[in-house]
Amino acid sequence: MNIREMGAAARSWATSGEASHRIRLASGLILFAFVLTHFLNHAVGLISVEAMTDAQAWRRAFWRFWPVTLVLYGALLVHILFAVWRLVRRRTLKMPPWEAMQIALGIIIPYQLGAHIVATRGLYEVHGVNDTYVNELNILWPGLAWEQSLLLLVVWVHSVMGIHFWLRLRAWYARAFLPLFVLAVIIPVLALLGWITAGREVALFYDVPPVTPEQFSWGSNTIQGGRFLFFVVVGGLAAALLGPKLVSRLRRRITVEYPGNIRVMANPGATLLEISRMNGIPHASVCGGRARCSTCRVRVVKGIETLTPADAAETTVLARIRADDHTRLACQIRPQEDIVVQPLVPARDIGTMPERARDAYHWGVEQPVAILFADIRGFTSLSENRLPFDIVHLLNRYCGLMAAAIEAHDGYVDKFIGDGVMAIFGISTGVKPGCEAALRAAADMGTALAELNEEFAEALDEPLRIGVGIHAGPAILGRIGTMGTAVTAGRAQGITALGDTVNIASRLESATKELGAVCVVSAQVLHTAGIEYPRGIVEDIKVKGREGALKVVAFADFQALRSGLAVGEP
Repeated sequence: MNIREMGAAARSWATSGEASHRIRLASGLILFAFVLTHFLNHAVGLISVEAMTDAQAWRRAFWRFWPVTLVLYGALLVHILFAVWRLVRRRTLKMPPWEAMQIALGIIIPYQLGAHIVATRGLYEVHGVNDTYVNELNILWPGLAWEQSLLLLVVWVHSVMGIHFWLRLRAWYARAFLPLFVLAVIIPVLALLGWITAGREVALFYDVPPVTPEQFSWGSNTIQGGRFLFFVVVGGLAAALLGPKLVSRLRRRITVEYPGNIRVMANPGATLLEISRMNGIPHASVCGGRARCSTCRVRVVKGIETLTPADAAETTVLARIRADDHTRLACQIRPQEDIVVQPLVPARDIGTMPERARDAYHWGVEQPVAILFADIRGFTSLSENRLPFDIVHLLNRYCGLMAAAIEAHDGYVDKFIGDGVMAIFGISTGVKPGCEAALRAAADMGTALAELNEEFAEALDEPLRIGVGIHAGPAILGRIGTMGTAVTAGRAQGITALGDTVNIASRLESATKELGAVCVVSAQVLHTAGIEYPRGIVEDIKVKGREGALKVVAFADFQALRSGLAVGEP
């Protein structure tokens, strides 16, 4: 590969969906780290200017270390360039309000930030003015107090919006939202109070030399030149956005057909999501068209062969939902020819239920968990010749005790199926603690079963017996048939698990009959929990639909499981 080809490959990678998302995200996180430390430094002003200055010395030592400085300014340049590039590529200004607000704040920031940089780093580099808090507060307070405070709020709101829309599809984010929201409010408030308090202290008690006429003239001219350049750039962006509309009549048009024989005309180049928005057609898009979710996906009924192949970002999302060859993301495809599509996620779910739109489980989340199945042995023969009310009473007691044992170890009861129960472990804690919890819950279920047998000893011809199967691995977790029921009192509600992990756990529960065991656990569960093979029988069994044998450990009774766990603990 020659230099020209290497350059073309590098440009192709840098402008691909996956690469651009990662680069923008990385640069944004670097800038957010700088903003966060800066604001926390402002907050120290509530103590004293001296404490504020001491904290600044530590902050400077890091951010003005030349490699870090290069990374910081590089991140700022990259973040601006990618934001401009993404804005220029838009074919419509129709967008959700939150996205419009974030873009507007992002445009305002350079206008205000330029003056701040000139008054701090600029005077330091050009005129040797030490940009300590004392000198800067003397410049800003009180004449520029409102402008400085507005800049602080604009930067913070823009930053936390980006963080929010990056994290909101993470499974753990709904649980962490409230404390993170509190921090997002407290930090800028403390920063505002801190710098204002320190500014008043400097004005009252410090004798600071004023800025010289030469320094003031340089700063003023530089700021005016920067703001002129800002308006030139914004004007160029406006021309890039509005220009295509002015020449659209001269370009060829394509037809996009939606369900219900709805046909719209559009210019080639816009994404399908943009075309929908331009023409007022509701189209779901939780992540705002960033290829981070699959809610904008469509089935391409006609014209799939005219679309460019999916890039890495789109391919990753489609692979996670196991989409077929005719499913694409509307935010990523740019039709060049006539096309017929069918959106696969109803947009009304997004518009009328904002809480559900923020709930990742409504759309489905893939994460590793532990799955437990349990079932009463010989329940059909047990229920014969017994009154229905007696059977219901017994089942209710059984289900109540099993649920209590599961929930005592942070498990979630997915469903009861007659005399069977399915539970999920590790939804909020992670798969390793989930595997440990599932094993201990199974042991406690054995204890609860003994209590139940004692309670119903006179009514039962023979003690109840159960079989338990446990497996761990990736599963699709989602709210199915719950109308978007969300988290209640800190507990997951309406979540069910789907996938091979669930099927294997169910098969292991059935294998307890074949192996003469009360509990069959896959080796994967023990390995993930960090537990050596305990006192159980190691077997290799064949699982339907799975190539090769699955290594499992079978426990003859629940005491063997409990004592085996104690021995097997690291």
